[in-house]
Amino acid sequence: MTVMMTMDLPVSRADLEAVSADLGTHDNPPDGLIVHVATATSDGVHVLDIWESQAAFEKFRDDQLMPSMMKFMAEHNMNMDEAPQPSLDEAFDVVRGR
Repeated sequence: MTVMMTMDLPVSRADLEAVSADLGTHDNPPDGLIVHVATATSDGVHVLDIWESQAAFEKFRDDQLMPSMMKFMAEHNMNMDEAPQPSLDEAFDVVRGR
């Protein structure tokens, strides 16, 4: 089942771009990722991903994202209890452009 992951992060655009660079996702997108979009909000950054499955997202989260986020949070004296939780919803009408 295709899923949409959304998450609001209390970080700056530069912070998100630094984590993305650490992950290397622009040059080597994770397996199962269909699209990743980030937008600036008044409170930080909003992220929306479309994944081929919840399992694909969870593998990326566990193997790559969480280690990178933990490193970032440690460098910025942030507590892991403050880490935002993603929201996952079924994405039932997904159209891919050409």
